[in-house]
Amino acid sequence: MAHRLTEQEHDTVLLLAKILSKQLPTQFRSVSGGIASGLVRLRKNPLAASDVASVLERYDADETALATLVEIGVLEAVPEGYALHVPRDQDGHAEKNERSITRTESPRPPARRGARGLAGLDTIRKQSPELNDVRRQIIDLDPRLWINGWLLSTPDAFLRFERGLRALDAALAGGATLGDGTLSLRELSYQLFGDEKFLAVESDGRKLLHLMGITDVVSCRPQVKLELLHHIPKHHRHLRLVVSENLDPWVNMRNAMFLDGRKKILGERVHGVVFGNGYLVDDPHKLPDLLDTLGASDVRILYWGDIDRAGLSILAKLADMADGRFSVEPFAPAYRKMLRRAMRRFPDPLQNEETDQSGVRVAGLELMEGVLDKKEMAYLNAVVEGARLIPQEILTAHDL
Repeated sequence: MAHRLTEQEHDTVLLLAKILSKQLPTQFRSVSGGIASGLVRLRKNPLAASDVASVLERYDADETALATLVEIGVLEAVPEGYALHVPRDQDGHAEKNERSITRTESPRPPARRGARGLAGLDTIRKQSPELNDVRRQIIDLDPRLWINGWLLSTPDAFLRFERGLRALDAALAGGATLGDGTLSLRELSYQLFGDEKFLAVESDGRKLLHLMGITDVVSCRPQVKLELLHHIPKHHRHLRLVVSENLDPWVNMRNAMFLDGRKKILGERVHGVVFGNGYLVDDPHKLPDLLDTLGASDVRILYWGDIDRAGLSILAKLADMADGRFSVEPFAPAYRKMLRRAMRRFPDPLQNEETDQSGVRVAGLELMEGVLDKKEMAYLNAVVEGARLIPQEILTAHDL
């Protein structure tokens, strides 16, 4: 267990952390308090190079952070390793940040430990023996909890949430994140705090993290979203999913996989089916949020919808939305079979069902090129240009 810091060491950590939070490369500024505390806690000068490297490694800081520490004069290379230089103010004394602002009124007594909630907590800059004792306890916590100054200036929060804050301190010891990404938010919350709702989005625990400026340290398993019906029976590193615009084709594909044990749909090997409901692209987070929970290295989306302006527009928007996170292409065998059946039934493409989509911009045709032959492509163009419709339901479970 780490030794308690002396008052002088507290002052040194505060000032070092303040400097590093401004001088370190941007990606390391959030851990400047931890680096400052780690260097001071070594309690020797000069510092062994291996000890300095260990402190930086604990907070995932690389050689650029070390180079910056040397450049700004906090560390000076010497034969034994590095000399640590303690910054001083103009009077030659270590700066004491928590005493820099004072109010004339008498300090408010801290809240009772049994009180709950963040509502009504005020900033208290005034000094008193009781308040200073609370602040010393705060500074003994991981510096990330107080480096932005909010907790030091709001000692009531420490008293109201001391148990949770000490749990946070223990969980962050020696690590860069809260959790390793394998637990759900509720599981992580219960494991650390004995309360599965402590880290919930609207909870006081989450608000506390926000006020301390450390919401980004929470690392948990992505929350499974239930907005999209899906059947994905097995994990695959390289995932091929069919996304269906309409419900009946999705049910047919789901049944083929779930009831019949099929691994191929229309001759294509697929690993699961997702119901897009026709509005998949209205919320750009729905599909990516689902894919994030599947643990795949890469995902190939095979989209299947109606052949009309609206259906092809969804395909085009989905391809734009993917933005390199996953690949999107038409589910070729389904579109080919739909067109061939429609061509037999309606040799004239304008005999297909009329729609009210004449005002809908034509998009997505380029994604079908190379998937269809010339005759199929010409028929599809005529259907779309004429604002006609070939519905997905032209194919049934027997066709799959």
